[in-house]
Amino acid sequence: MNPQFLLNRLELEGLGVPAGQKLYGVMPGVSVRVSASIDYRGPYWADYFYAAIGNRLVYFDEIWKGRVEVYFDASADWVTYPLTVDTPITPIGLAPWTPGWFDLYVKLDVAEGKAGMPELPNVIEVILEAEFLNFSIVSYDIV
Repeated sequence: MNPQFLLNRLELEGLGVPAGQKLYGVMPGVSVRVSASIDYRGPYWADYFYAAIGNRLVYFDEIWKGRVEVYFDASADWVTYPLTVDTPITPIGLAPWTPGWFDLYVKLDVAEGKAGMPELPNVIEVILEAEFLNFSIVSYDIV
């Protein structure tokens, strides 16, 4: 049995969505809380839970990332561990990135791919610049 991550939630300021659904309206200055779970068995293991938001090109271009220490107790039985990390969304230069939809992936750093690296495409909308709609003259009068 090969342990696999299950991405559980994406969360913004307490508003969460189940994995695979779209998280709308993320802006610089907030953090996206990424929650996952993984089944583990084996000797005691120390690692880092890591989440990255960016774009899948030839490789995954990590624009924003979060990392937190995690520990797995020694166990001969499979134990499910919840994992959570906050990923700060900071302002970035717009080139070559544009506002829009970004991908998400998670991993364990030290495990170097042994646990898998689940990825979700186009699930986080990041608004990086001001946008305007419906700008029109509504009246003009003599005063």
